[in-house]
Amino acid sequence: MDLGRRRGLRLAALGTLLAAVAVPAYADDPTPSTTQPPPASVTDVNRSLEQLQAEAAAVQADFAKATIAYTKALKEAQTAEAAAKKAEASATASKGLSDEERRRLGVITAQAYQLGIPTVMGTESMLWSLAPIAENLQEIADRQTAITQLGSTQVSQYNKAMAAEAESNRLKADATTKRTAANESAAKAQELSNQVQHKAASASAAMADQTADLDIASALSKQLQLARNQQALSRWQTYLTELAATKVTPPAAAVLKNPSALPTGLAPLTRRGAAVPGVASVSVAGRTVRVMSAETIRAVNQAFSLVGKPYGVAATGPDAYGCLGAARVAWQPYTTLPNLVGKVYPGYQAVPNAQIQPGDLLVMGSKSLGLLHIGIALDNGEMIAADESKGSVVVTTIPDNLYAALRPTLGAPTKPQVAPVATSEAYAFRCGNTATSYDVGSGSWNWPLPDGTYEIGTPFGQSGSMWSTGFHTGQDFPAAVGTTVRAVTSGVVRVEHPAWAGNLVRIDHGNGLETLYAHLSRVDVADGQQVTAGQQIGAVGTEGNSTGPHLHFEVRLGGDPVNPMPFLATGSASTGWGGYSNGMIPSGKLCAIGSGHMLRCDAAAAYLKLATAYRAQFGKSLCITDSYRSYASQVSLYQRKPSLAALPGTSNHGWGVAVDLCGGVDKYNTTQYQWMKSHASAYGWVHPAWADQGGNREEPWHWEFGNPASA
Repeated sequence: MDLGRRRGLRLAALGTLLAAVAVPAYADDPTPSTTQPPPASVTDVNRSLEQLQAEAAAVQADFAKATIAYTKALKEAQTAEAAAKKAEASATASKGLSDEERRRLGVITAQAYQLGIPTVMGTESMLWSLAPIAENLQEIADRQTAITQLGSTQVSQYNKAMAAEAESNRLKADATTKRTAANESAAKAQELSNQVQHKAASASAAMADQTADLDIASALSKQLQLARNQQALSRWQTYLTELAATKVTPPAAAVLKNPSALPTGLAPLTRRGAAVPGVASVSVAGRTVRVMSAETIRAVNQAFSLVGKPYGVAATGPDAYGCLGAARVAWQPYTTLPNLVGKVYPGYQAVPNAQIQPGDLLVMGSKSLGLLHIGIALDNGEMIAADESKGSVVVTTIPDNLYAALRPTLGAPTKPQVAPVATSEAYAFRCGNTATSYDVGSGSWNWPLPDGTYEIGTPFGQSGSMWSTGFHTGQDFPAAVGTTVRAVTSGVVRVEHPAWAGNLVRIDHGNGLETLYAHLSRVDVADGQQVTAGQQIGAVGTEGNSTGPHLHFEVRLGGDPVNPMPFLATGSASTGWGGYSNGMIPSGKLCAIGSGHMLRCDAAAAYLKLATAYRAQFGKSLCITDSYRSYASQVSLYQRKPSLAALPGTSNHGWGVAVDLCGGVDKYNTTQYQWMKSHASAYGWVHPAWADQGGNREEPWHWEFGNPASA
């Protein structure tokens, strides 16, 4: 990147950000859609925001990979230097031993020569043996002792001297080799250090350029969300107008429960040849109009009345709504949903996804994660749901992690429906939000293809009409057909054959983390098989919707596709609250807490309550030195304090959920610190274990926003 020239991205150019990368663009369509997409303007700008987010993540991953390579090279250089010094010390010691053995042989040879005793050594060997003592021949004494020793020791001493010389030469060569390796390692480390410094400057400049663009794109995305909400409401109102024109009064839910026993004038509504229970149809002037129950229509109307209301953790209204809050209010008073999504699933009849109708309860989640989100179904593949990442109740696309559709008007299920058990990670994926950070636990991942067998192809987030989602949901790796494809880390396999992928291996790594491997020419694993990191699972192909041989690789968290590159670069990832990259959250998504500090809005609200309680206790304000930290400032801090600062792009300060405090809290065992340890958790703030006294890195001043007690 030319640091002297800012890119000055503007929305007119946002659609070409990643398309400008000169890489092969292979088409694949991970989510085939039979419904009409949103208007092009909505899709384009939403994708532009996602592309900015993906580009930011790619810059961070590139910097992280360079930093990790430098750290590894530095360790290798230190190891090589230590090995070289050890070898050189050994060579020096061996040279001294060799010289001593050779001197001893010289003494014996000189004695033999002076006494006239025959020697088995040739002239050349004699000269070699005499060289170390040539100036000290007069030191030879005690001829009788020499005569006694010569007969038994000359040959053995010659052999000892030769062996010592050979060992000395070997160690000298070894020391020379290791010194060369140490010098090369040091040079490599220095080169990578220079690259890291350059990339740090480039990353800071890139992120600085993007900050304004993200603010603009975020504001436009919000406006377009309002437009999408209105469009969905208009479609619903059009339907109600059509239904009113039929002169059919929406019947009670009980009347429509059995498609084979509908009132006169109503016919079953069919989908894929099957009658849909709980709904009917009527024909008017050759047109078929869907007839929904009065209870369902009321539920959808109530759901629309909540659109735009703020999101609030575990809130049930009337001012804010949490994951379940909007759905509960929508279906009252017909039924009162339980207070947990997992408890909703067993109580209401599930229907096939192909038969989803407006008003159905859509529960999202997975077997390995549990159920974590719920929405009210609409037509066009959309739903109304409280969405944490958008900060309100919105109309949004039904996500890939749809677990089941439930129809309250059908009553209790005819067969038991057991919800998957929620894991400790489920909270991180609540309400359509992606976890702020995710540690894969196993350290560095394997790359899915062996080194030297692939190129870097179409990146995550690239927009285009070739993908039904409007953007590329994975990372492509062009490679020859038959190239080995490997599991990046351990997990359980599921083999699928969707049209877009041809042959697909999906690996569930637990706690909401999945990886996908598409377009395979061959699958080498079976359903339910446990695989380990690096294990061969198939081979590169071009099956399905593909324009050339490549591997389409995806990482999904809680069912949502995220940029794979940070995972591959670091073995773990910070994926972005609300989809934003670490340190790249638009200012409009943050809230002020005073003195120029900002936090994520839920963390800010909790901090202000904590600060109020602190003032009541100590009569003075809670002292703060650091809060939200931009990516550029993280890079700057890392350059100055690499041993103390987190790797840029991984700091919780970059999510706006961490603060550094002062005024006594910054020292262990003070009254202020002890008060925080006893009371901060009631407001959702915790002191992480790694920062505790005796922990990995002692930082009494560092506090993070955790799960609020009410959640």
